[in-house]
Amino acid sequence: MRSGEQIRAALIKFVGRWQTYAGTERSEAQTFLNELFECYGRNRKDVGAVLEDAHSSTGIMDLHLPGLLIVEMKAPKETTRLDQHRKQALAYWHNSADVSVGRPAPQFVVLCSFHRFEIWEPGQYPNAPLMAFDLVELPDRYESLMVLAGDEPLFHHSNRELTKAAAVSVAKVYQDLLSREAAPPESIQRFILQMVWLFFAEDYGMVEGRPTEQTLEFLTKFGDTWSSYLMLGGLFTSLNDPNDHGRQGILKGTQYVNGDLFNQPALVHLTKDEAAELLRIAEYNWKQVDPTIFGSLIEGFLSNDRGVLGAHYTHEIDILKIVRPTIVKPWRARIDAVTTPNEGVALLDELCRFRVLDPACGCGNFLYVAYRELRHLEHALKVRITELAKSSGLPTPTGLPYFPLANMQGIDVVPMATAVARVTLWMGHRQMIEKYGAAEPPLPLVSLGSIRTQDALRVAWPETDCIVGNPPFLGSQFMREAHGDDYLKWLSRTFGVGVKDFCVYWFRRANQHLKPGQRAGLVGTNSISQNRARSASLEYVTTNGGVITDAVSSQTWPGEAKVHVSLVNWVRSPSKPPTEFILDNEPVSGITAELRPPESSTGDVPKLPANNGRCFQGMTPVGDGFILTTAEAEDLLALKDAAYRDVVRPYLIGEDIADEVSQRPRRWVIDFGGRPLEQAMKYPAALKIVRERVKPVRASNRDKFRRENWWMFGRPYTALRRAVTGLPRYIAAGRVGKRLLLTWCEPWTCPSDLVYVFAFDDDYSMGILSSSIHNAWAWSQSSTMKADLRYTPTSAFLPFPWPYPVGDEQRERVVEASRRTIARRQEICAEQQFGLTKLYNLVDEGAYADLRKLHRELDEAVTACYGWPKAIAQDKDEIAQRLLVLNAEIAAGQRPYDPFAARDGKAVAQQLGLPMT
Repeated sequence: MRSGEQIRAALIKFVGRWQTYAGTERSEAQTFLNELFECYGRNRKDVGAVLEDAHSSTGIMDLHLPGLLIVEMKAPKETTRLDQHRKQALAYWHNSADVSVGRPAPQFVVLCSFHRFEIWEPGQYPNAPLMAFDLVELPDRYESLMVLAGDEPLFHHSNRELTKAAAVSVAKVYQDLLSREAAPPESIQRFILQMVWLFFAEDYGMVEGRPTEQTLEFLTKFGDTWSSYLMLGGLFTSLNDPNDHGRQGILKGTQYVNGDLFNQPALVHLTKDEAAELLRIAEYNWKQVDPTIFGSLIEGFLSNDRGVLGAHYTHEIDILKIVRPTIVKPWRARIDAVTTPNEGVALLDELCRFRVLDPACGCGNFLYVAYRELRHLEHALKVRITELAKSSGLPTPTGLPYFPLANMQGIDVVPMATAVARVTLWMGHRQMIEKYGAAEPPLPLVSLGSIRTQDALRVAWPETDCIVGNPPFLGSQFMREAHGDDYLKWLSRTFGVGVKDFCVYWFRRANQHLKPGQRAGLVGTNSISQNRARSASLEYVTTNGGVITDAVSSQTWPGEAKVHVSLVNWVRSPSKPPTEFILDNEPVSGITAELRPPESSTGDVPKLPANNGRCFQGMTPVGDGFILTTAEAEDLLALKDAAYRDVVRPYLIGEDIADEVSQRPRRWVIDFGGRPLEQAMKYPAALKIVRERVKPVRASNRDKFRRENWWMFGRPYTALRRAVTGLPRYIAAGRVGKRLLLTWCEPWTCPSDLVYVFAFDDDYSMGILSSSIHNAWAWSQSSTMKADLRYTPTSAFLPFPWPYPVGDEQRERVVEASRRTIARRQEICAEQQFGLTKLYNLVDEGAYADLRKLHRELDEAVTACYGWPKAIAQDKDEIAQRLLVLNAEIAAGQRPYDPFAARDGKAVAQQLGLPMT
């Protein structure tokens, strides 16, 4: 599923392709619409959108997505005359419904001339479009067409580019002040936040007389003789004093703001240039600044002191994938069910007591969106109460409550994040008064002591009615470096699940904190639905009363790492079982902890004992000093005082398999295997290198084996070494990648921990492992890293049911197809001098049809070994389901299973347990 950032990026390219189009409607309308759907990550045909649909008595609709959308296309030359075509488009809508077949009129109508869009919701607003914009604005208005992604559109008028420009400008001043040490960093951060709020407040008339701009104008002219330290500092001090009755001059008319924001007035000396830049920033239209974007950007700048201006923010449409299912949908259903004014008033009282907690609130963007949506729900409920009162002849209730800002609760460990979160919510509070009517007075600012600076995993969470948020992502392998041994010990002791991705602990804590009937929606790395992390997070939720109602199984999330996440919404111990489940924007029968429908769930797939001892992760040296350059390796191998080939080995990593022409190692390593030190001393030149480079580092290693056996790798790897002993070759595959790429390795080659070793030397095994059958199984059972496959022996290989029994003819067919496929693959790589990644990217694009045909023949040969029809050889879902059934039958003892019985006598070495090399 595409994120908002991906949709916007695709639309930027779309605009580039179409902004100069000047042809007719008929020639390119269908191409335009198909590409537009693709930008939103969907295929027009797959979602049931029909081109040139005649289901209207007034003519043929250019596009009809039943129940949702009509698009009427016009030629670019009609851009300035779209108002003359509205009658036709709305007539299509009016006549598209057919009560006899239960087909309602679509919710939206889009009138488009390639270069301009009008979006209508004629059932609600028949007299004017909801939004109109030019094609070049589409990337910044993409939320208004989210119906194309199967989601609810969002119509707003905040300016994304203005917001980013304002944030970058503010950050530039901040970094200039830091670089010249104008004040302590904490003072500069406070100064920036106080200035930002004043820019916003003056545009909304909350601070009369625009004293900030007047002061900056004065400093721009007379900054050499007057100091901002006194002048702006005096303004901040005045705004913090509830008893200052003597405000005169530019302070006349200003009010007490709030101690939370100005209780420490920031005192900073500005240069004339800095004052001029801040004056320029004050001229932005701060009413149009989007707090969800601004807060994210400004927190990134202030918290990280970035040297390069530019940061990512979470798109509002992605935040709504949490806020809508967890907050909006349940409340909207209750509002729609109200039948009397008194019911409505009682429900409004309940709504205004509703509390939201974000236990990793960061800059507050989730809280801001939740607050905005709750104010909208409050407004909608008041409208419904009024309508019900009028229709029943009753007086309209007065003195109705509003949703209070203090009901938004947050926790974050970073002080600057919580400071930004408060400013974000104060900005949102004023904006929502403008949009939905009165709430608390905008001044003094609402006290937001409910936003706390604490480690959320170490403190008690406040009582709440729902939980939303985006907990921190940090892989388990990075936790020790980031948090230290003591913190990890505390985590393990407290949660009892060992060291997992950081976000896992928030899922557990959230489910524990919810009361029956309460809901949560959290973002986590997509590992939460995979393998070991799933048992500690989503399986914990679902086995402790949680019912997952809405989820996005995987999408990218903003940030430099482009991490892939899952978005999960659940209800704890509901009084009535939910009847609606939405997974990846599609209705399903339910959602499992794997974030799959129940009928596609693999559950806990049994491992097959016969598969033991065949697949291993490669070796981790634990010490860069073991690694050699080619020149160093050649020097050692040329020495005559010992057989250095015994301990100097080619060192294979995943990139070698993916990118090197022959898939051979490009590095070398010193590997003493399991030799004791006295035997390692027989190779003095190699031992000298390890003694100098590795031993000093290992001396402080916490692991006793690594500290005391400094000349060895991090572990003995006895099972792996024994498994490949005596084999003339073995199979290796990259540990992580877009594809599962396999290659043959010489026994001399040392596999790194970035590859997996399959202890087979025969072409039949290579064929099975290279086939679409094994590939489909690997994708269904392995975890992922970003969008790449992360093959795991415990979940992918050990449960994989090999075909058994297999006749000689079937086996030979796989052998022959495997040999021919590998040979042709190597031939192309050698001719073109590129690696497997580039080769298969080209195959995907249509190149090397002969290689694609060979792979298909291999897949069909393997399919035949299972006794399946060759038609399913490329149907990955059907393959995965059949293999699950086969696994279950084998595990239950219903089928014999011994696929590796001393094949060609090659298992003898393993059975005898030959010494390690």
